[in-house]
Amino acid sequence: MIVELKSNAKINLGLNIVGKAENGYHLLDMVMVPISLADNLSIDFKEIKGNLKIETNMKDVPVGKDNIISKVYKEFYRETGLEKQMIEVYLKKNIPSQAGLGGGSSNGAFFFNALNKYYGNPINFQRAVEITKEVGADIPFFLLNKPSRVEGIGENLGVIENNIKDKIILIKPDFGVSTVVAYKNYAKLEDKKDADIDKIIEGMKSGNLDDLENYLENHLEQGLLLEDKNIIEFRKKLEKLGKNQDMKFHMSGSGSCYYTFVGKDNIDQIYDEIKTTMEGCRVEICSFL
Repeated sequence: MIVELKSNAKINLGLNIVGKAENGYHLLDMVMVPISLADNLSIDFKEIKGNLKIETNMKDVPVGKDNIISKVYKEFYRETGLEKQMIEVYLKKNIPSQAGLGGGSSNGAFFFNALNKYYGNPINFQRAVEITKEVGADIPFFLLNKPSRVEGIGENLGVIENNIKDKIILIKPDFGVSTVVAYKNYAKLEDKKDADIDKIIEGMKSGNLDDLENYLENHLEQGLLLEDKNIIEFRKKLEKLGKNQDMKFHMSGSGSCYYTFVGKDNIDQIYDEIKTTMEGCRVEICSFL
């Protein structure tokens, strides 16, 4: 039995660091929204005893125990007590890594849901959240895969109505960033700007992009802009481009990917302008799911 899935990415519409849990994880308050950019996940259930085998089109993606799919596989069988089955997974990566788009967590969540469904859903949603949040903080969101206000370390989810119809252009530079440095530097900031999550949610419901965009802030980006020279220079280029085209750019998650909203009428022109100006970057047009 073979299952073919589109394992989609996400963007963050606002991200606030609001505290720290006893286990050291940071507590967040943010909005996450699924987008159309996706990996292809092919899962072949062999229906015989065995183990997991992962293959991928990307050389830098681990295929052993460090792959998030492998960790989810292990946790599922540990939780259910079922005998391990041979499963072959082919993962065609399209979502860039070190981007803040949740590619790995998406893969883990979609695999978990497929595995759970194959066995008749022995694990309910809330228990699935508890199990998978230890594997990856963004996995619970992707288990649900709906526009959501996400709180805690990622396990508290509240579905949001999203009526924003604009397209999204992603701009991923050819470098990644350190999430550890982002959190560390944020603690040093004297002038912190908070995202107004309530206003963002209102803007999503009304479908008014101006109502939403005026309240977007990202604490992790603010931490990176304190000393990450690559991000500082990249941000400057985006701001210059934004002034020419009357656009605003926002970092997703811990970066390094940025996004901007574009109307359908001039999307091709703006895409070409970004592609030409931001040389060396991956530029993608996508939409909300």
